[in-house]
Amino acid sequence: MIQDEGPLTNEDIRLLTTAGRITGIRWLLLLLFTATTMILASLLLMALCGRQAGVYIPVSVAWFIMLAICFFMWRSALKIRHRSRSGLRSGRKKLIRFRLKTILTTPKGDLQYISNHNDIIEVRAALPDRSFFFEQRTTCHQAIVRNISSLTNYDLILHVSMDGNILLKAEYPHTYRRESTARITADDMLLMKEKQSTLIKLFLTGCTGLALILLVGGIAKGSYANLYFVIAAIYLTFFLLATPAYYVYNSYTRSESKTIVRGKVTEIISTMQPSLGTGDVYYRISDRLYLVRPIENLGTQVLPGYEVELHFVRKTNGGPGRMLYDIKCHR
Repeated sequence: MIQDEGPLTNEDIRLLTTAGRITGIRWLLLLLFTATTMILASLLLMALCGRQAGVYIPVSVAWFIMLAICFFMWRSALKIRHRSRSGLRSGRKKLIRFRLKTILTTPKGDLQYISNHNDIIEVRAALPDRSFFFEQRTTCHQAIVRNISSLTNYDLILHVSMDGNILLKAEYPHTYRRESTARITADDMLLMKEKQSTLIKLFLTGCTGLALILLVGGIAKGSYANLYFVIAAIYLTFFLLATPAYYVYNSYTRSESKTIVRGKVTEIISTMQPSLGTGDVYYRISDRLYLVRPIENLGTQVLPGYEVELHFVRKTNGGPGRMLYDIKCHR
């Protein structure tokens, strides 16, 4: 194993900067739990002032539970932020060269790269963010990895932050990746329109159901009136989910080109919870990660060492859209 140092590139700085931000669902949960804790604290204070023992005990128990949850959530978020900022402080990174034996995940969700001489390099993974519509973004987040498989007996160069041990890049020198553009085919357009058609049906179902439920709920009097509004809220949720998704896929159907990425899969990273089946899967093609959430799942089993083609719709503004499908070529 050979270890050198080098300066952080612009790409490294962007990764560390974005990986330290508190955004998305993490930020919403922090706000929600913090607000709930403050409300419970206000209720607890009111119970103390009013000397209401019957309210004081359950509210205090709930407040202590929420306070503990908030403490650990804020502690985790601030640790992530500190880890990224410490990696930026020196302006340099470690370059670790070795021949890869295997990669393991730790119980904490970190990665352990093991060399042929059984040297262990433990790093924290930083994965690309995704939008609500499963489009890969240029920003990153520090992720908990549940499973990883990779090429073995290959030369590897790890780019790791000096402080925080965040993996900036995993470079496989003897592999390749090529990106090209091509015109959207008739089959691609049909696939996107089928997806859009499903969203239109969901949209119309939500609109129709919402109108009918509100009408019946307005006419109904008595104990069943509230039930109608609960069902209406469910239809409204369908409506709110389908509307933006419809406009996104409508923009796809106006695209004239797509991006095709072809290369060898060097790593397959999964953040999925085995018991829950939730999470994301990423292919590392040569040295770059791609989110695998195709519109059409061809059901092909891809393993490290296989050559694949990933087809992404190219949006009208030139930015990358969602993956259309992935094709396994050969090993």
